[in-house]
Amino acid sequence: MKRLTMLLSVIFVLGMVLAACAPAATPAAAPTVAPETTKPAVSTAAPTVAPEATKPVVSTEKPYRVALILPGRADDVSWNQASFEGLNWAKENAGFPVEIKVVEQVYDVADIEPALRDYAQQGYDLVIGHGFQFQEPIIKVAAEFPKTNFALGTGFKLAPNVGVYDVRLEQGGYVMGILAAMMTKTNILGVTGGLDISEIHRGHVGFKLGAESVNPKIKVINSFIGDFNDLSGAKEAALNQVSAGADVLWQSGDGIGIAVLGACAEKNVLCMGNNSNQNNLAPKNSLASVVYAWGPVYVQMMKEAKAGTFGNKQYWIDFSNDGIQIIWNDALKSQVSADTLAKIEQARIDLTKNVINLGDLDNTKLQ
Repeated sequence: MKRLTMLLSVIFVLGMVLAACAPAATPAAAPTVAPETTKPAVSTAAPTVAPEATKPVVSTEKPYRVALILPGRADDVSWNQASFEGLNWAKENAGFPVEIKVVEQVYDVADIEPALRDYAQQGYDLVIGHGFQFQEPIIKVAAEFPKTNFALGTGFKLAPNVGVYDVRLEQGGYVMGILAAMMTKTNILGVTGGLDISEIHRGHVGFKLGAESVNPKIKVINSFIGDFNDLSGAKEAALNQVSAGADVLWQSGDGIGIAVLGACAEKNVLCMGNNSNQNNLAPKNSLASVVYAWGPVYVQMMKEAKAGTFGNKQYWIDFSNDGIQIIWNDALKSQVSADTLAKIEQARIDLTKNVINLGDLDNTKLQ
């Protein structure tokens, strides 16, 4: 019995020694709890059923497909952006499903024809070339795809499936001429354009006529750069006009407008924007901008194309359909007298009613 007791004691002591020599156990990690904000909310309330009126309406009508081919960037704060924003407005306000495709920076004539043909082959219903340089390619490709409608942004050639949309820039130019003539202290104004084409030419003549309606002896320095994207040339022309005494400048033409406004800010002279709202490009110098609102005319063209009445027709935006709008720079509008604002508003009304006859603008020579 004593031996048994001693044996059990030895076994007990040996067990205690072994337990003391064993490695410590790793404590179990505490379970990770998601932050309170990430826990899904659990509601005991009955599920809410959306009213029938709030359910999205799924249209079974096939979308009308429009391809817009731009010669420049869609965010150029000028000619291309006005078109881009207009087509997006048209998409939302057409009254039927519209699918749009926008292609940027197709400027060279050699690239235009393949782009037009590509979207016609893809089955787009309306292909828009936003610039006069699209004219000859559109006329050629339209003959190859008689079931596709084509819209030409400025120009004069038409076809059964080709329509031309344009802006009466002479109206916008006329009121900008009045504004410039009322604000000048030197009686010398400047206006810079890209190419001397119909739309731009008419705008410059309108500017001159508007200024002369205020002061027949006022001097208007007119410059054409020969390109819509030559920013250095446009800035140089604007600086030359300022050096010649011009203290209020206007401009018309894609990217060059940015350069002209930049020159005005550099020399601290007044200026006006064109195409899109460019007031923020020179917020301390730009009095107002002539803005092209293409949206309604794009809707009109799409509706007429769907109805089979599109083609062999010219579409215009002007003051009468709010396609041309004057957007003031609120930060500088207080510098414009009430008399000047009244003259501009009256001119806008008279142009809308055809009270003011600007004559044959295309054939009016500019100095």
